[in-house]
Amino acid sequence: ATPPATPPPQRLRFSVGPELAAEVERAKKHLDSLAADVDVHCFSHEGFGEGAGPRAEAVVQVGLQVAFYRAHGALCATCEPLSLRRVLPGCTDLLRPPGPPCLALARALEEPHAQPEELLALLREAVEEQESRTREVLSGQGPERHLQGLRQAALAAGEPLPEIFLDPAYAQATHFRLCTLQV
Repeated sequence: ATPPATPPPQRLRFSVGPELAAEVERAKKHLDSLAADVDVHCFSHEGFGEGAGPRAEAVVQVGLQVAFYRAHGALCATCEPLSLRRVLPGCTDLLRPPGPPCLALARALEEPHAQPEELLALLREAVEEQESRTREVLSGQGPERHLQGLRQAALAAGEPLPEIFLDPAYAQATHFRLCTLQV
């Protein structure tokens, strides 16, 4: 069945007094200048998508990890929120990139004598792992929401938090330096 059509947006009219009118006009001009500064370039690439190769999003996520490594000399805790609409409408979960394959790729890219075939194999491995994790999370099997459920169940029952949540490594792993959305 086709979902019902969303009605077109309706224009909202606001009435502001003279004390705010000048500020609203100043904000409008500032926003217009910011919008004028944006360049959008859209393109299609036939090598991605269903049946054509890896999902472009997976390649971009791996690329972001490699770029962060090259800029900072280390990977960081990263998450990509994903909608679970297929299994839990209205819920999201977090997808973490595959650290070890991304790190291997980033390090290999720094090697002056790295062979293109080796680099391509490492890229494929990282992208395939990213796609595998994406499928896992989208099917409701990602670890983040399960951990959050465990934490909430302990709190609701008045129980002490499980030790994992008190470990400094857990705090570090959930202090996301990168949060990517809809790349």
